[in-house]
Amino acid sequence: MSSAQRDRGILSPADRAYLRGETELASTQSERNTRARIRERIYDSLLDLELLVEFLSDHDRELIFEKRFEDAGTEAFDALVSSIAFLYEGIGETDLSFETVLREGINVAEAKNDRAATVGLELTFQSLTTEQLRHKLERRESLSLTEIAYLHASDEIRADELVRYFEDAKESHREIDDGRIQSKVTEF
Repeated sequence: MSSAQRDRGILSPADRAYLRGETELASTQSERNTRARIRERIYDSLLDLELLVEFLSDHDRELIFEKRFEDAGTEAFDALVSSIAFLYEGIGETDLSFETVLREGINVAEAKNDRAATVGLELTFQSLTTEQLRHKLERRESLSLTEIAYLHASDEIRADELVRYFEDAKESHREIDDGRIQSKVTEF
């Protein structure tokens, strides 16, 4: 189901259209008000998550994740990945450590099963450059979705170069390393 067809969640359909750049607001003040309203609802929604962890029944949670997400396929995967990405970026803007928050979150969930978890997170960062990724394209090496998105946003790579990459991948049955969202790769 497209985001335009969904009911209101954290965002209303109008908020979604605004964030995608599909609508223009009448004035600068309207835009400020819209952005402030979105920020407040996001903050309030994050606070609501504690209530969901503590008081939403196991049955209701199962109906959300086992039933609805199972039927949603890549859309569900995209939503979960984006949730983690949003929290990762947001936590990075605080004094908190993502690993600490992740460890505590997992242990809050595991405490319901009368157990604790040891959680370790190892992050290795690699810079992305158009030149480096162009070489991978030329050598027909596998690209991650992050790399594809980076090239797609770059002014230094033409769209036909990326299209050729996907055509070559399809012809050779080479899998595209969709470190994130396969549906967006196939739609490209």
